[in-house]
Amino acid sequence: PGVATCLSSPRPGTRAAPLQRFIWMSTSPALVGKVASCLSLASASTAASDGGTQARAAMGSGSRLPALPAPGGMEGVKSKRRPVLSLALQRPGGAAHDPEKPGASAPMPAAAAGASGAALALGLGARAALAGLSQAQAIALCIGLAARDEDDAGGCGSWALSRHEGLRVATVFGCDGATLQEEFSAAADMAPHLVCVHLGGLSDRAGPCAVLKSFRGALLILEAPPDAASEGCGEEDQEGLLRALGVTSRWSVAEHGFESLTLPPALVTEIIGDLKLKDLEQDPEVVALVSQAQPLYDHHFHEDLIEDVRSRESAQVGFLVARREEGDGLVQRQFLGLIVYKHWGPPLRVLSILRVAVPSKFRLQGFGRVLMRWAIEKARQMPRTQCARLTLNSMPEAILFYERLQFTPIPQDEDDDGGEPRLEEVDAAQPVPGALWMELKCGRSFQPVGKR
Repeated sequence: PGVATCLSSPRPGTRAAPLQRFIWMSTSPALVGKVASCLSLASASTAASDGGTQARAAMGSGSRLPALPAPGGMEGVKSKRRPVLSLALQRPGGAAHDPEKPGASAPMPAAAAGASGAALALGLGARAALAGLSQAQAIALCIGLAARDEDDAGGCGSWALSRHEGLRVATVFGCDGATLQEEFSAAADMAPHLVCVHLGGLSDRAGPCAVLKSFRGALLILEAPPDAASEGCGEEDQEGLLRALGVTSRWSVAEHGFESLTLPPALVTEIIGDLKLKDLEQDPEVVALVSQAQPLYDHHFHEDLIEDVRSRESAQVGFLVARREEGDGLVQRQFLGLIVYKHWGPPLRVLSILRVAVPSKFRLQGFGRVLMRWAIEKARQMPRTQCARLTLNSMPEAILFYERLQFTPIPQDEDDDGGEPRLEEVDAAQPVPGALWMELKCGRSFQPVGKR
């Protein structure tokens, strides 16, 4: 009952406010949880991946979600296209549908998810989304899928279900961190063949999305009803989540069964880079992008984007945007992420990555990787006499992300007798506990022609 809100107070003369002082006051548990989930420990010198930023953005979010183990095989099922689950929606006053029990005797379908009569059949390789369900219908389906007994599953509310013998199904419906933790822990213990998840519970949560994306079994995703847009899970957010989870088919409940829907279109992206302070303040198109990026920048770095760039002399910004052509021929640009960097010439010869951030609704779609690879290619195009490596300061949860991009830790006892200043001089911000300096050497060392 005594735990309460935390308020940050910046030191005079500094450009960052990384929670340097805490003020505790008594308040309601509900407000405590809300405030705690909004606190960020981002530092002025921290470069975060699209997964790393979200991982440290919430205080008190509980332990890390467990990974879902790879499902084992099922007797009589040798192909991931073979149906193992059939479901049909029973409408009031309509004819009752009894979905055919999946089995090896049925013809092999062309895909892992497809409509068969009035039922939707799913195989072990399905990554399907189901739209048009009310909240009550979605809950009834989850209850039916979670039932271990075949009789209980077959007549759950408005759904008729039929499953392959031995099929293990886990359901994820929670809309808060504690409930998700319990449901994912239970799912990990079960080692399910199929996971049914309500999309509304994944909004603005990169952790559960990452676990589900790496899951090797089948996924059935229940899209939030249209009125859920007011709860922070609008159409654009849902499309981003469907792309992040690798959905390959999308279905909607129709009058006589299920009808196929088009998948969210792939985003056509480009990077508008090498933007200086003058561009951020004067270019109309860039100013519009700055206004889109500012809420993200403030949330993760507690900074004003323009003032932060101003305080870092010669720093530059790159925006990752999606191009959308309107009917009148105009091109609209939607903000997808940003990178802030600074080039240090001799004797440092370093391209320093200062910030990387991607909005939560666009996480797990590779946009953070796109930004980093763009910066890496930029450094490699420079003469070796001007840029020999990229450097950044990574939080622990983002280290794996950078290692996959071939970044390596910089030894603490690095000898600087060769004339290069220490990396700590590149950014004067205070180090973050647990952060790790990393580098990527670019280009090749000069060798005489006769010795190649």
